[in-house]
Amino acid sequence: MTRLTPHFTLEEFTFSLTAGGKVIDNTADKDALENLQFLAERMENVRELLGSAIHISSGYRCLKLNNILGSKPSSQHTQGLACDFIANKYGTPNDIVFCIVSSDIPYDQIIVEYDRWVHISFSKDKPRKEALIINNKGTKIYTKQ
Repeated sequence: MTRLTPHFTLEEFTFSLTAGGKVIDNTADKDALENLQFLAERMENVRELLGSAIHISSGYRCLKLNNILGSKPSSQHTQGLACDFIANKYGTPNDIVFCIVSSDIPYDQIIVEYDRWVHISFSKDKPRKEALIINNKGTKIYTKQ
């Protein structure tokens, strides 16, 4: 296991059941590895804020995997700058997003997705601090539910 930070490993950010099932090599290149280190460090701040363990369900995605999953080609997942996660001991995805939006964590984008998980991305430049909700009805600006 390759530890990126005290609580996160490279494998957590690159593992994919879809990639395994479709025999896709989801190995991060040099730039993505550097970004995954940056992402893991930012996720340590999120973990500290929540005071709870975090389960990463999707992190880095090579372009082939990203396309199969139907995500946008410009997805920050393909750069190693985004992940999807839950923190069940903390609360619902909405609780998590509300906490992060109310904090000083410099996220780029955060999304409550289908009330099932949180998508978060970080930027090495100026973060947009964009908060959204995506569900069956579409995409809208985040407001506490």
